[in-house]
Amino acid sequence: MRHERRLSVCSGGKKRGGRIRMGFQDVMKQMFLRIAAGDVEPEEWETWWNSNRLKLEETLNRGDRGRIMPALWSANYYWMTKTQGGVAYYFHAQGRPVKTSGYYEEKAREEEIRDRQKAMEVYHRKTAPARRPWEEYLERHPTESISFDWKSLLGTPPGQKPAKVFGYKNARTTEQWKECGEELKLRLKENLQAKIAPAAKAYGMKKAGPKTFVRERNGLVSRIQFIGYFRGGGYEAIICYLCPIYAIQYGILGLPGHVSQGEYFQKMHNGWGVIEYGGEAVDATAVESINGKFDDILTFLADGMLPEWQKIDSLETYFAKERRDYLKATEKGPNDPRTGRPMWDPDGEEKPDPWRADDYLFGVWNLLTGKEAEGYARLEECVRHNSDYMKDHLKEFPNACNDPRNPIAVMYRNAQLFLETKEIPDAQERQNAIRETYEEVCRFMRYYHGLAKKTERS
Repeated sequence: MRHERRLSVCSGGKKRGGRIRMGFQDVMKQMFLRIAAGDVEPEEWETWWNSNRLKLEETLNRGDRGRIMPALWSANYYWMTKTQGGVAYYFHAQGRPVKTSGYYEEKAREEEIRDRQKAMEVYHRKTAPARRPWEEYLERHPTESISFDWKSLLGTPPGQKPAKVFGYKNARTTEQWKECGEELKLRLKENLQAKIAPAAKAYGMKKAGPKTFVRERNGLVSRIQFIGYFRGGGYEAIICYLCPIYAIQYGILGLPGHVSQGEYFQKMHNGWGVIEYGGEAVDATAVESINGKFDDILTFLADGMLPEWQKIDSLETYFAKERRDYLKATEKGPNDPRTGRPMWDPDGEEKPDPWRADDYLFGVWNLLTGKEAEGYARLEECVRHNSDYMKDHLKEFPNACNDPRNPIAVMYRNAQLFLETKEIPDAQERQNAIRETYEEVCRFMRYYHGLAKKTERS
C-alpha cells in the first residue's frame, strides 16, 4: 500500500498538470453551455476569450477556434449567433448535441434594425440638400392627394377558399404538377384581386390584362405588371415604371433609391420564390406564405411607389431639375452596417446605357422644349449606337418596330421618326413637324404600354 502511494505521488506531477487541463476544459465547456443557452453577453464573452486565449489555443483545434471566434468577430449579437453556432458544432462533433436558445438571433435582428435605422438617418441628412429643393418644387406644384386605407387589405383575402390538403410535399408526376400549378394560380388570383387591384384602382389605374395595371396622365404612363414564370407556376417578377408615353421602360428616370430599392423593395423580393414556383404542394403553410408575400408587395406599392408616382403629374415635373438632382443624390444607398456594402446600388459602377435609351428619352424632351441642337444630337447618338444591331435584327424580324415585345426596335423607329424632322429648314414648320411626330409616336406607344388596342404604323 505504501509502495502504491509512493507511485501515486511520483506520478502526481503529470496528473496534476492533467487535472489543470481538465479543469480548464470543464470551465470552457460550462461557458460554452451558457452560450448555447444564450446567457452570455457579447462583452463578457469577448473578455473571457481574450483572458484565456493561450489556453483555448492549446485546447481547441484550429477549426473549432475559427467557428467559435471568427477572425472578424466583433462584440455584437450578430457575431454571438456565429459563436453559438460554433459551440453547437463543437458539442455535436463530440457526440453531445445541445439545444440552443434563440436569444442571440432575436437580439441580432433588433440590433440590425437599430443600426440600419441609424444608417438611414445619416443618409437622409446627407441627401437633405437635394431633397429640400424638390420638396419646395412640389409645394409650388401641388397634386391631388389620395386617401386610401391600404392596411385594411393586409392579411387573409376576404372569402379566401380553405387550404387544400395534399398527400405529398413535392410534385413528382404530371398530375401532381398540374394540381400544384392550378392551386398556386388560384391563390395568386385571390391575392391579386383582393390587394393589388384595389390599390391600383385607388390611384386611377385600370386593368390592361389579368395581371397588368396602367394609367395615362398628362403625357405620362404608369404601369404595374406581374410577369408569369416561364416554366409555368406563378409570377417570375413584378415590373413597375412611370415614364413619358413616348418612352420605353428602359433608360428612364426612376424614384428615390430608398423608395425603389430600399427596405420595402428588399423585403418584397426576399422569399419571392413562394409565388413563383409551382412544384410544391400549396398547403395551409404555403397559402399563408403567399398571403404574406402579397402583403409585402402591397406595402411596397401603397406605402412607397404609388404615393411617389402621384407627386409627378406632368412631363415638366417628371423632367424637373430639382427632381433629377434628388434622384442623383439618392441613387446609391448608405453602407450596410453589417456588410459594409451599399444597401442599394443598382448600377454598381457607372456604365453607359447599353441601348442609349436615356439619349432617346432626353432627346425627344429637348425637341419638345425647343432645345433642338441638343435633342437632335442625342437622338443621332441613339440611332447610331443601335444601327448595326437593328440592320441585322430587322432582316430576321421585319415587323419588330411594331412589336411591343421588342422595345429596342420600337425605340429605334421612334428616334428615326423624330430625326427626320431635322431636314425641314423652316423653324416653325420644323416645330410643327416635331409636334405631329410626337402625337404619331404617342398613338402607337399607347398600344405599346397597354393603354389602347393594337395600333399599326408603317
